[in-house]
Amino acid sequence: MAARRLLAGALLLAALCADTREAAAQTSADLFNDQALQRIDLYVNTRDWYWLRALPESSDYYPANMKWNGITVTNVAIRRKGTASRAGVKPALRVDFDRYAAGRTFLGLTALSFNNVWQDASGLRELLALKVYRTLGLPASRIAPVALYINNQYAGYYLAVEEIDEPFLARAFGESSGYLFEYRRVSNYYFEYLGTDLAPYAAIYEPKTRETESDGSLYLPVEAMVRAVNEAPDEDFAAAVSPHVDLEAFMRLTAAQAAVAEPDGLLGGVGMNNHFLYRSGQRAPHRFVPWDASLALAAADYPLHAWHAENVLMRRALTVPSLTRLYYDTLVAAANLFDQADGAAGAGQAAPGWLEREASRLLDLVRPAMLADPVKPFTNAEFDAGAEEVLAFTRIRGEFVRWEARRFKPGARPVY
Repeated sequence: MAARRLLAGALLLAALCADTREAAAQTSADLFNDQALQRIDLYVNTRDWYWLRALPESSDYYPANMKWNGITVTNVAIRRKGTASRAGVKPALRVDFDRYAAGRTFLGLTALSFNNVWQDASGLRELLALKVYRTLGLPASRIAPVALYINNQYAGYYLAVEEIDEPFLARAFGESSGYLFEYRRVSNYYFEYLGTDLAPYAAIYEPKTRETESDGSLYLPVEAMVRAVNEAPDEDFAAAVSPHVDLEAFMRLTAAQAAVAEPDGLLGGVGMNNHFLYRSGQRAPHRFVPWDASLALAAADYPLHAWHAENVLMRRALTVPSLTRLYYDTLVAAANLFDQADGAAGAGQAAPGWLEREASRLLDLVRPAMLADPVKPFTNAEFDAGAEEVLAFTRIRGEFVRWEARRFKPGARPVY
C-alpha cells in the first residue's frame, strides 16, 4: 500500500508539473480545462482552518490566499458549503473573490466551488454528467478535476465547479440582470400549487440576485408559473404555460438528466432538487439550470420515465405531442453522443463510444489524485470498484437509452 501511495504521489506531481504556460495568458476556460489535473493552493491561518473543519454546520467565512498556475489572489473568503457533503475532515468549500474586495473577480469569476466528492467513490460522475449537458448544448457549470493543497499540504481530490451566478448567466444566457434563485429542498415537492401566499415559494427558492427587491417582485412570477402549470386546461397547456416556463428547455434538460441516470435532479423520488431557477425579467419565462450531479450515472438500467407521473410539470408536458417528441429526440441525441465512435478499434473489436472514452481519459487523469487522497471516505479498492462501475455504465447506457426511448416516440403509448 505504501509503495502504491508513493507511485500515486509521483504520478500526481508529474501531472501537476505538465502545464507551464505563462500565468498572464490564462482565462477561466484554462481553469476549467478537464484535459489536465489542476493544482490549486489555499493558504489559510492554521486556527481558521481548524475551526472551519471543526464546525460542520457553520458557514462562517475565513480569509485566505489562493494560488493557481502561477497566479495568486490574496484576501479571498472561504467557507464550508454543501449539505450531505459537509464532512469535517474534507470539507466542501466555496471561495468568494469579492467578499473582502468589492467588485473583484478572478479570471472573470466572482466565486468558485470546490466539491469534495464525498458521495462518489469513482470521482467521475459529476465530471461526466455536466460534460454531457454542455455537449448537448444545455447551460451547465464548467468543471475540472483538482488536487487541492492547504498550506502546502495535499488536502485531497476535489472538483472545481463554476458557480451559478452573474458571470455564469452572462456566459450561458448572454445577460445577467435578471432574477436568479437557488432551490432549497424543504419537503418532497413535485411542482404542485402552493397557494397564493408567497411564503412557501420564498422558502424553496432563495434569491441570488436582486435580493433586496420586494417579495412581490421576486415571487409573484414564480407563483403565477406554478399556478399555470397546475391549472391550465389540458387543451391549452402549452400556450398557457409557455409565458411562464421555457417548456422546450425544460424537456431537453429532463431528457438529458434521464439519459445520465440522474436520480436527484429536477425529477426524483424525493421531489425536485439540485437546480437554480432563472428569468431574465418580470415577464420572461423561467429556465431551470442543473446543479450538483454527484449521484448521476446511478445505474445503467435507470428508467427514463422515473418520477414522470409524480411531477406535475413533467406529467402535463408529456401530454403535448411536440414536447414529447422533443423529449424523445433529446434522448436519442444523448444515446448517439454516448456511443459516438472515433474509428479507433482493434481487430474484431467495436470502437469505444464517446462517453466511455471520456470516462477512461478522466479516470487516467484523476487516478493518482484519488489514490493519494489522504482523507477520502473510500478505500482505494472502493475507488477502483466505483470507477469500473462507471465504465460499465458508459459501455451500455447508450443502447439502453435508445431502446427505452421508443416509448416516447411519436405514436407510442405513454408509459409512466
